[in-house]
Amino acid sequence: MFQNATEILTLIASAAVQWLFYRKRLPKDFAPKRILVIKLDHLGDVLLATPVISNLRREYPDAELHALTGKWSRVVLEKHPDVNNVIEYDSPAFCRTGQPTSLKETFKLYRQLRRQKYDLVVELRSDWRIVWFAFLRLTPKRLSRAALQVANKLGFAQFSGPHETTRNLDVLRQAGIATPVRTAMFPVTTADKKWAADFLATYQIERQRPLIAIHPGSPIALKQWLPERYAELADWLIAQKRAQILYVGVKDEIPIIAGIQAHMQGESINIAGKTTLTQLASILHTCNVFIGNDSGPMHLAAAVGTQMIGLYGPGDPTRFGPAGEKCQTIRQISDCPCLGTTCRFGKAGCMSKIHVTDVVQTLEEAAYLTLNSKYASTGTN
Repeated sequence: MFQNATEILTLIASAAVQWLFYRKRLPKDFAPKRILVIKLDHLGDVLLATPVISNLRREYPDAELHALTGKWSRVVLEKHPDVNNVIEYDSPAFCRTGQPTSLKETFKLYRQLRRQKYDLVVELRSDWRIVWFAFLRLTPKRLSRAALQVANKLGFAQFSGPHETTRNLDVLRQAGIATPVRTAMFPVTTADKKWAADFLATYQIERQRPLIAIHPGSPIALKQWLPERYAELADWLIAQKRAQILYVGVKDEIPIIAGIQAHMQGESINIAGKTTLTQLASILHTCNVFIGNDSGPMHLAAAVGTQMIGLYGPGDPTRFGPAGEKCQTIRQISDCPCLGTTCRFGKAGCMSKIHVTDVVQTLEEAAYLTLNSKYASTGTN
């Protein structure tokens, strides 16, 4: 509750600073030399914000585009072809592991940013310290999603759609900036594809069979589907689709995957903790289908263009779902607000309302495995 209250106060403060000090609209002949985009929250959220950067580049092709984000999302923006420089700031509000940036280092950061002499700051999500940066007039021009968000709540301005990508782009639209790019991206290079092919070759992956990536973890326990159902689904995919199952995730999720594999009758491969984010992206790009919980890897799979199914419980896919034509989501309880350690739908939570038959039906209706498509036909795509 305290965290929610702090976030609400931060939103209000950021909006107030915008209305008091940055009321003037961008002039029609605005030609910034340097722009800073601020997005401090987690991996999936940062991926959903990448269209903002793409559209800023189209609008201001000669500008330097810098990004301020946490270490957990740094690689997303470093890989983006339109970003010239990534600056790391680990906000106490979003830091899940390790130590956040200290107050002393934050003061150094402010001086560093001030020396850059930004012409425009696009603030998509920040914290109290960054709001103070705005109050201290870090830049002459500022666009704030918080201002639009508060105005939306008060009924003065409306978001053009419920999804996070749309709401991020609305910040640009309100300033008269065109937004033709609306999908997230995480580029996979030729070198990345070769690395993935060589890596998977060590596991004797057969190119003639579908390769299915499954991510059963999530930093929030209530977002995790039941391990025995992942095991049942994986066995069905092996028996009915001749699929090869590749479990992905971070090192801390190895015990979850081991538990699933213990329930399985068929063979599967576990590469959790064995890849960097870029390497994981290249592997997901190679797979025929991704199936997983609401998490960063799910959004990463969508950003590299892989056919995928996201399983949702507490999160709302209409707002936080993966974006793209190849994305499907399943959510059986539409009014689950639980994000803590307990759920009002019982110990197993609302994720238990999703059954293996629901995933199978979605796979069949989407015709994801009708053909041995990407991996079977081209190997490295």
